[in-house]
Amino acid sequence: MISDEVADRVHLMVQCMEAWIVADPDALEGFYNQGFKRSKLPVRQNLEEEPKVDIYSKLDSATKETQKGSYGKIKHASELLKRIGADKVAGRCQRFRIFQAWLDRAIG
Repeated sequence: MISDEVADRVHLMVQCMEAWIVADPDALEGFYNQGFKRSKLPVRQNLEEEPKVDIYSKLDSATKETQKGSYGKIKHASELLKRIGADKVAGRCQRFRIFQAWLDRAIG
């Protein structure tokens, strides 16, 4: 049996990190600029309920006509993760919000 103290330190990313990326369409638009189609992104408030395949598909649709081309994890993710707003991610990803609160308590 796992103790409550240990369980409090275990955090899993639900679905995929791209849920965090699409949670901040302003950051995406700032990165991709012209040709970016915000309306193609998932509209579901809780992105942790959005199927992984749909997140990838919608992110591809939103970015494919930009100068940078379609979203690619290797090509774009590290830069996008630097740009996204934690508050925007927390607003649409409950597990991230729980992780963020744990970090705040742990760092103190």
